Amino acid sequence: MKVARFQKIPNGENETMIPVLTSKKASELPVSEVASILQADLQNGLNKCEVSHRRAFHGWNEFDISEDEPLWKKYISQFKNPLIMLLLASAVISVLMHQFDDAVSITVAILIVVTVAFVQ
Repeated sequence: MKVARFQKIPNGENETMIPVLTSKKASELPVSEVASILQADLQNGLNKCEVSHRRAFHGWNEFDISEDEPLWKKYISQFKNPLIMLLLASAVISVLMHQFDDAVSITVAILIVVTVAFVQ
């Protein structure tokens, strides 16, 4: 079973092998085997030269964190549902026909459905 693939990376005059291991494969293996494949020392880590070399190839060990959408925008986006729009139109028509009790009950139902969908 092939777990890791190795890529040749030129390093000046010498060429060294840098192991590449996917997170899925790494999660299936014991810690000691992952450390062995990645050629890392569990007690001391990597030396500065190896860190620089791997960072040059793989980049920084960081995630891109995007800004989350504000909560109010997420709540308002629940109203884009076609059924909710249909109910809103029904509430408006009820108001125009002076059926205020129907308009209020439809509006309350919409708010309940939208709030439950938002919380989920």
